[in-house]
Amino acid sequence: ESEVLLAKTLDKEREDFYKSNIPIGEATYQHFKHLLKLRHQGKPIAYIIGRKEFWSLSFKVNENVLIPRPETEHLVECCLSLMKVTNSYKLLELGTGSGIISIALAKENPNLKITAVDISSKALELANENALSHNINNIVFKKSNWFDNITEQNFDFIISNPPYVDKTQLTTKEKVNLKYEPEIALFSMDSGKSALLQIIHRSHLFLNQGGILITEHSYDQKEYCQNQMKKRGFTNIKTFNDLNSHPRVSMGSKI
Repeated sequence: ESEVLLAKTLDKEREDFYKSNIPIGEATYQHFKHLLKLRHQGKPIAYIIGRKEFWSLSFKVNENVLIPRPETEHLVECCLSLMKVTNSYKLLELGTGSGIISIALAKENPNLKITAVDISSKALELANENALSHNINNIVFKKSNWFDNITEQNFDFIISNPPYVDKTQLTTKEKVNLKYEPEIALFSMDSGKSALLQIIHRSHLFLNQGGILITEHSYDQKEYCQNQMKKRGFTNIKTFNDLNSHPRVSMGSKI
C-alpha cells in the first residue's frame, strides 16, 4: 500500500521505482506522509488515490460512491452469460453509482442500449466521467429513485447492486471499515431488504415478456429474494455463489 500511495504522490507507476532513483523534495515527502496518515486512520486506499480497478478496467471513485467489490463482477458475468453479443438488448441498471456495472457490460457488448439511474447527482456526474474515459457512448445516465423517473417499459434486462446491508447487525470492525462509504448506497431498511423488495416487486412492470431481473444481495438473503421473485411471478429463478461460495446474485425471468 505504501508503494501505491507513493506512486500517487509522485504521479508515477510503481514499476518506475525500480528503473531509476527518483528524487523526492520536502513538499512531496510531507504530502506522502499525509496520505499515509489518512490510510492509518482507516480511509480506504481507493478513496485516497481516487481510483479502483473493476473488470480489468480502471475507474475513478470518490466518497460519493461505493468502492467496487470483486463480488460484483459476478453480477456482470451472470448478465453476459445470458446474452448473445451480436444481439441488441435494452438494459436498465438501478443504482449505478460510479457506473462500473453498466460500463463493463457496454465494453463487452457494444450493441447494448443501457439506461443507468441513480438518486445521487454526484454519483451520476462521476459515472458520466467514467463512461467518457472509457469511450462509452451507449449508456444514458438518468436521475431516478429506482423506477420513479423511468417511462419505458420494455427492457430485456434489469440489473442492480442495491443497498442490502442491515446497519443494526454490523460489528464494530465492519462499522469502521464502512464509515467512509455513502450510507445511502450501503444500508437498507427492514433488515437490509427494503431496496431489494422495491426492485423485485416493480421490475415486472418494466420488463418485456421473457425479460430477466438480476440482483446482487447479501449471502443470507438468497431465500428472501427467491421467495419474493416467486410471489411476483418470476420463473427460472436461480442463485449464483461468489468466490467465497456465498450466495450473491439471484435472477428470475418474467413470464
